[in-house]
Amino acid sequence: MPKPRSARERAELLNEYGHRLGARGEDERALSFYAQAAQADPAWAAPWFNIGLLHKYFGDWDQSLLANREALSREPGHQGACWNLGIAATALRDWRSAREAWQRYGLPIEPGDGPLQADCGLAPVRLDPDGRGEVVWCDRIDPARARIRNVPLPDSGHRYADIVLNDGAPNGSRRIGEREYPVFDQLQLWQASPYATFEAWIETAEPDTLAALAQRAHRDHGQAQDWTDSVRHLCRACSLGDADADAGHDHPPLQASADGAGARWVGLAAREEAGARAILDDWLHAHPAARLLQWRLAVPAGAAD
Repeated sequence: MPKPRSARERAELLNEYGHRLGARGEDERALSFYAQAAQADPAWAAPWFNIGLLHKYFGDWDQSLLANREALSREPGHQGACWNLGIAATALRDWRSAREAWQRYGLPIEPGDGPLQADCGLAPVRLDPDGRGEVVWCDRIDPARARIRNVPLPDSGHRYADIVLNDGAPNGSRRIGEREYPVFDQLQLWQASPYATFEAWIETAEPDTLAALAQRAHRDHGQAQDWTDSVRHLCRACSLGDADADAGHDHPPLQASADGAGARWVGLAAREEAGARAILDDWLHAHPAARLLQWRLAVPAGAAD
């Protein structure tokens, strides 16, 4: 006669079924099996962590927060549950819970109820990771939030200075010089930027002079980016790996739209169109050989300060 399974063995079996279903994209069924695993062995943290993980990817922040708290009540040192609790609390603007989660993880964060501002350095973040997957450079303002410092492509729907909620698990890397930076996937938009994105198609025989356009934009706390050279389309394998490693194939720069054939495709971030045109007109005045071919508002500003 077979030996009856223990509560933990039953829970492990149910938890494994949940993993397999999740790997196939059957998330709702996976949640059901994780819940059964939690019921089979009420003292085990793992199924609660998995429940919280799925709710994180759903954007169900209340449920993710509760599930990760349940995991931590069973295993106080569970690092993944600490981090995901911090993400969920940040999404909900529950600053006390977020601070407590980062402290439990081991980060030097002060207790309190106010919004968290921590300089966590520079990081690349992948916008729309399940879609186009554009990677932009950001300033991490705490462990779970990053402010975009590039001008994202219009198709992303994002803007310069948007604050995004980012996951904590690295998914690829990028390099600046000899330094390697882990790429974090965006989970959602946390706060929309008050900057709009404008597109310009500029004909110039001296594309290096566009650096002066960016400098002029910085004077008004905006940003400008020559997308023609600075953006590359990567294959998925390289995007999720080291984009600067030798993969045995090339990733050419992005080509400008056919609407401005032979022109430089430039993104300009400014709060208002009048300000954006002033930046561009100043640059054109300083570079009279250049010509503006087309101009349009690409992404409206998201919010006022």
